[in-house]
Amino acid sequence: MRVKGLSFRKLEMVEAVAKLGSIHAAARALSVSQPALTQGLKSVEGELGVSLFKRDKNSLTPTLFAKPFLTYVDQIRAELLATKRDIRAKDFTRTDRVFRISAGIRSCAIWVSQAVDMLQRLKPDMSVVVDHDLLNLYSRLVEGEVDIGVSMVDLLPALAPGLVLEPLGQWRAIFIARPGHPLAAIEHLTLEQLKAYPLAGHFNYPVILHLLGEETATMRPLDIAAGWRTSTGQVDTLDSLVDLVASRECLAIVSEATVKQELAEGRLIELKLVGNPQFLVQLVLAYLDTNTKRDELALFVDTVKAVEAMRDDR
Repeated sequence: MRVKGLSFRKLEMVEAVAKLGSIHAAARALSVSQPALTQGLKSVEGELGVSLFKRDKNSLTPTLFAKPFLTYVDQIRAELLATKRDIRAKDFTRTDRVFRISAGIRSCAIWVSQAVDMLQRLKPDMSVVVDHDLLNLYSRLVEGEVDIGVSMVDLLPALAPGLVLEPLGQWRAIFIARPGHPLAAIEHLTLEQLKAYPLAGHFNYPVILHLLGEETATMRPLDIAAGWRTSTGQVDTLDSLVDLVASRECLAIVSEATVKQELAEGRLIELKLVGNPQFLVQLVLAYLDTNTKRDELALFVDTVKAVEAMRDDR
């Protein structure tokens, strides 16, 4: 079997489709065109001589060959990024004093903003930069683009050499809609009924739906994500997501705590599923054990945990 055409970029395409369940969502996540991604998949399958995905009308479902193949992708990434990390660790001449944070999960905004405020009060001479990146957090950490990340633990690869994880609390995730939504009057909904309506924005989240599916014993993970349409409206913050759901017939899945006020005010409602399955999201802080900004890391970790403790006390 020849593998000379298997660039790592093509491997990432396969991985993104497996996680997101569709060509459309994977192409947006990787910032490539759908035709380019489709051609990349065909190229990989041609090199391997096997089909990695079963192609249905609106979805791609991994075949038996996909799981071991994706394990190899994870190993290759770990080796490549570990090499970059080792090289960067030998550079002792860096004078960069910017503390860079990536809040991969937007529901963590309250933690991050409060922790950043504290960090800048205690270290006024230090610049803090915050961004959001759901799918590329691990590679950015290892490549030194960010110092610390806030993410779902499931979004980090199983093989993560040198990565320190500080566990945070679990958040209950819920499906939400506007009060006048056609599904609002149905007491117990099935996933098929939910899938008749698009999700609010592409980041909201075939990935998270895929992961949440693993928390239930009665649903296969890809049964949840595969083929779910997304809305065309721009969604890049929690506020824009709430505004979109509150004004249209699309749905969203978010942590219950982030929309507590909107639920209390009646601007949004929670949609209940048959069997009332519990969708839990485990969040972590992640950073490299070779990071030299020890004081800043410790302060940020302690502050975020204090904010989380206050949330649990409410």
